[in-house]
Formats: sequence, structure tokens, C-alpha cells
Amino acid sequence: MTVPYIKQKYLKFHKGKGFICGHVDALHATPPAADKFTDKIVEKLIIEIGCAGIISTVSRLECDLNRSPNGINNAGIYEYRQAIKEILHFLHIVDPVQQRLTTPYLHLSFHGMKDTNYGPYAIEIGTQRGKSCSGEVLQWFKKALLESIQGISPEITIVFDKKFKGNESIIAHRHGDIDGYLGYGHHFHTFQIELSRTIRKKYLTKITRIFAKIMNDFQTEFVAKQ
Repeated sequence: MTVPYIKQKYLKFHKGKGFICGHVDALHATPPAADKFTDKIVEKLIIEIGCAGIISTVSRLECDLNRSPNGINNAGIYEYRQAIKEILHFLHIVDPVQQRLTTPYLHLSFHGMKDTNYGPYAIEIGTQRGKSCSGEVLQWFKKALLESIQGISPEITIVFDKKFKGNESIIAHRHGDIDGYLGYGHHFHTFQIELSRTIRKKYLTKITRIFAKIMNDFQTEFVAKQ
């Protein structure tokens, strides 16, 4: 299946089929300095569960989309945030007056880390120590991931908010920032997912299935109950 992306200067994105309240992205997908295989994970998720997705098409050395605006990357960050806005409005989950989300929304951002950080079988989840999501969703996510990952290998180490606790920019989608980006309120939940190179390469299909299940289960656990 070929994904019909909307192509822009710094990224390409797909709005999904309209029934998954969430999106996935790979913001360091393009060489040089690419997080290899993260684009494949995102595309597989788009195809398998019909969610929205965003993939960078420029290197982080040219414009790092996983950052706050700094005067140099402003155009790329605006384009990234505009893509998110288009996805949210496509889903019809934004209050037209307050511009806040009316239903829970899950954002998974896939990144790569070296095997030397925690060993070749490791995953670190960053939430800026709980600032990019609610406590309830964080505890649910931890439980869901820990239970699911056992199906791949008991060797896998899962770490939360230590070395890679997530760039501070992930908070902005929820709370806004000083640059006039208001964010979308308490229903926006972001997880920055750092995957070791070995996991990305060796277990790409299995890891994709795990996050597909998490995305789908989020709809049942939080969206459907709203």
C-alpha cells in the first residue's frame, strides 16, 4: 500500500482514516543523523491501524522538528505544528471557541538511541517527568507497554524519564509555550519513545504491533469513555 502523504518543505504527513484519536511521528527520519527505521515504524502504523502520521523530510542538522522555536528552525516548527492542527481539525475534536481538545488524544513520537545507552535491547519513554501527559494516562501506558513487551523478549529494558526524558518541546502541545503556541489542553498526551538500534532493526514488525495495540487500546480506555 502506498500512503498518500501531504508533502511540505520540512515534512510529509497523512491525516489517517478519521477514527483514531492520535498520531505517530518520526521527526529525525532523514539522513544525515537519521534515527534509522523510525520512518518505517510510523508508516507501518499508518497502514495497519489507519492513524495519522508525520515524517520529517529534512535532516535534523538542517531543521530539528523535535525542538522549540529558536529563530533558526521557526519555519519547520510552524509547519510541524500546522500539520498537527490539520490532523486535529480533520478529526473534529477541537472546540471552535477555546481551541482545546474535546476528547483524549495520544501522540507517540519515535526516536532512536544507541545500543550503548542501556544495552542493545532497550526502550526509554520520555514525558518530561509527567508534564507531557496526565498521571492517569502515564500509569496506563507504563502497564500496557510492560505487559506487551514481554511477548518480544524478557531481555528488553524499559526506562522512563531518565537520560532521554523527552525534549521540552513535547510539553507545548499540551500546555503551550512562550512563543504564542497555546497548546491543546489536558486531553493531549505525548510520549517520546527512544528505541535502541537493535530493537529498531531486529524487532521492527513486533514493536510496531505493540504500539498499534497501545494506540487502539487507548481508544477503548479513554476516547470511548469520554
